[in-house]
Amino acid sequence: MPSELNAPGLKRRKRKNGPDVGYWVARADLVKAGYRPETVRLPYSLDDPAQHALITATCMRLQAEMLEWSSGRGRETNRFDGTIRGLSRRYQVDEASPFHRLKHTTQEKDVHVLRIIEKAFGDRALDALKLEDFWRWYNAAKKPKTVGRPERVRRAWGIMKKLREMVSYGVSAELAGCTRLKAILAEVQFPQPARRRVTLDLAHVQAFIPKAIEMGRVSLALATAVQFDTALRQKDVIGEWEPIPKGEAATGILLNGHRWIRGLTWADVILDGVTRKVTSKTGAIAAHDLRLCPHVQAVAAQIPAERRVGPLIVDEKAGRPYAGDAFGREWRIVARAAGIPDAVWNMDARAGAITEAEDAGADLDDARAAAAHTQASTTARYSRGAVGKSRKVATLRIAHRSVKNEA
Repeated sequence: MPSELNAPGLKRRKRKNGPDVGYWVARADLVKAGYRPETVRLPYSLDDPAQHALITATCMRLQAEMLEWSSGRGRETNRFDGTIRGLSRRYQVDEASPFHRLKHTTQEKDVHVLRIIEKAFGDRALDALKLEDFWRWYNAAKKPKTVGRPERVRRAWGIMKKLREMVSYGVSAELAGCTRLKAILAEVQFPQPARRRVTLDLAHVQAFIPKAIEMGRVSLALATAVQFDTALRQKDVIGEWEPIPKGEAATGILLNGHRWIRGLTWADVILDGVTRKVTSKTGAIAAHDLRLCPHVQAVAAQIPAERRVGPLIVDEKAGRPYAGDAFGREWRIVARAAGIPDAVWNMDARAGAITEAEDAGADLDDARAAAAHTQASTTARYSRGAVGKSRKVATLRIAHRSVKNEA
């Protein structure tokens, strides 16, 4: 019984079905002052004397953490209170955390996911979590946004992926409760989202480019042409905005404390020769002879020589490189006007280029080099529904049958 144990804060809660459950409960005055967690469900049986020592140890630890908080110690941003929220905050502020080695764009996406996690179940204590909790969270996260819409498997899987990463960090940082949770998650495989199968095809590009030019968005036409003809990533063509590190001079193309980086400039582009680009993801060098890129040549011809300075892709409305989601938003407006389905994205141009290459009979390793992939397996994932290899196999089989029939 709780009263028989030297376990401060221990409370018994009765259940209609099943044995009673033990909880550690924080002092009400400290909870009112902001202390969390308010309660922690104990993963031990109150009625099993063999587990009483575990109950006592857990309650004493939780009580000590609460009293440390109340004394004013441990309130620094790097503290850990044993909850999902505490783990999330520690993961974000600890200089040794892998979070600080991510690119700033990835950090921004991660923070969005972490906010969802903290809001949904941030108060839950790590010591009280079980396998059923993770499955319940996954199933709740994948529910459709509205009735009749598809399940959001990608969202749910991303949340669980981030939980795994936080727990792994917690193990390396020797945070209590993380080793047990990592062992649980190591045995679980949450259904993943299906791989994307859509491509931006030649027909899409041929519809988009003239429509973009007609609508005065030559920048969108040129970006799409470069992406499709060279298989470069969107980011490597249009660039991105990076926060200016503290202490560094504010030079270059600036916007709200950010500097434009990694995009193509007219100085990089050699229309009558080979253009080389260091890619942002792996640092590999992609080299392309733009004389063999007809869409690039056609759109570039629309741009007067005196305007071929600075960034290659400039938002006509803002007079600078596209910022935030402006590129995707404006691209979609033109795409709809050109009759391109919403299921087809601008970033599908890379997959479209690789798929067309395979259809044309290009060797996979040649396509890998053109896309600046380090692994052929990555290139294979971008080939979506190509029939080049199957057509070659079918031709060989037919030829083989002819030989056999003649024999």
